[in-house]
Amino acid sequence: MLANLTALGWTFMLLSCGGVTFLTYWCFKKVLSTPHDEPDLPGGLGP
Repeated sequence: MLANLTALGWTFMLLSCGGVTFLTYWCFKKVLSTPHDEPDLPGGLGP
């Protein structure tokens, strides 16, 4: 059965895909652009 999307269906689908894409980009950018410092290890656990 072939289903046709209405204008509202296309709008909802495009907004959903765009929102997920934007949030994925924002999360990757936030995680990868933050400087990461070495954590201080308790005595005896590091070189």
